Amino acid sequence: MLSIAIPNNVKISWNDTFIKIVGPLGTLIKKKGDLILVLKDNRLYLVNNTENTNFYFTILRSLINGVSKGYRVKLRLVGVGYKASIKENKLILKIGYSHEVIYNIPENIQIICSKAKGTLLLIKGLELYRVKQIAAEIRALHLPDAYKGKGVQYAKEILKLKKGKRESR
Repeated sequence: MLSIAIPNNVKISWNDTFIKIVGPLGTLIKKKGDLILVLKDNRLYLVNNTENTNFYFTILRSLINGVSKGYRVKLRLVGVGYKASIKENKLILKIGYSHEVIYNIPENIQIICSKAKGTLLLIKGLELYRVKQIAAEIRALHLPDAYKGKGVQYAKEILKLKKGKRESR
């Protein structure tokens, strides 16, 4: 039997089909499936022991962390003139193309640009997979160059740059 510790500021309720998790950052509602849940002493127990129990356990733990703490991913814009700004729920990126790239920000996701140069992006949300998916989509708009390192990178990403044609002689 697996158990998850529930913080004091998180409330969980369920019926036959849905689980509702309410925390200080928001509310998440997910399908329950065939889980048998027991709530006792600020711990949530998963009673049934099927092959998917560990999968459901991981998802529930992630949802509880999301409504209590939230998830975030940082991106950097590396390159001369690379900037980002937000207008009317749209992320406007200047990332080396002849035009601005416009990315519609989905609901339940918050994107913050750095005030100084607009070269840092912070993506915040309640669901880990959505935050990482949005970060991957934004990064895919201009992947880092293997030779100069220009592009959209994760904040802690370390690129190993290739040598150019002239350096390899």
